[in-house]
Amino acid sequence: MPNPLSVDERLEAQFSSWDIAPTAEIPELLFALRTQGMTITLFKDQAHQTFTAKVAQLEAKAIRLTLQDDSTEGDPFQLGGKVLCVGYGKDYSISFVANAAAAEGNILHISYPVKIYFRKGRMHERFALKVPVSAQWRKNDHGLIFGDVMDISLGGFLGGMNVASFDDGTRNFQRGEIGQVTLIKPDGQKWLGSAELRRTDRITADTRDPEDIIGPIKGFSLLGFAFLFKGPEQSLSLELFLKGALETL
Repeated sequence: MPNPLSVDERLEAQFSSWDIAPTAEIPELLFALRTQGMTITLFKDQAHQTFTAKVAQLEAKAIRLTLQDDSTEGDPFQLGGKVLCVGYGKDYSISFVANAAAAEGNILHISYPVKIYFRKGRMHERFALKVPVSAQWRKNDHGLIFGDVMDISLGGFLGGMNVASFDDGTRNFQRGEIGQVTLIKPDGQKWLGSAELRRTDRITADTRDPEDIIGPIKGFSLLGFAFLFKGPEQSLSLELFLKGALETL
């Protein structure tokens, strides 16, 4: 059995449709992360959850991130390691792999990336979240899929969202599947509706040789959904639900 792909190889495989930023533009893209306050989603090897952070400072030899998650149970960054960083801005997306040093409290230093993948242009403007919002999606009669919402578009009758979800390797996602979605805010408020799966990118978090792994190979899926509204009232109800939860609302 061939050796598993490295994190860098998987990055290229999952984001092969994205552009690679010219080397000269990398500092400008990283500076934009800081000035725009973009939320970065971190995927760490062997960690069964995602983490979010914001760029606090661009230092001489490293990028200093402030971890946003209240819970650091298990101290997943105590030994550092390689992380996949994904950020979704209002009109572009960015992704890169970096090496992380051991975290000090909620401060994490990562190396400057040598390659950045980015994608320009979106049908609808996307907004970062001020507060964490979780998502539950039930496709047909199958079990629930849980995840964390990374950003949301309110594009009229066809808004959407990106969701990061733990993937144990047993799921079979099909583009075009329609399911019932429930969004949940920290105060317990819920919004119920329908969403169609438009995109799925799987990131494998386990880099061991498959022959050494017992059971499914674990990782994360980046899922892109389009909301399916039955009418303007349902679209309005989502906007009201998200009032105060998005950067611009």
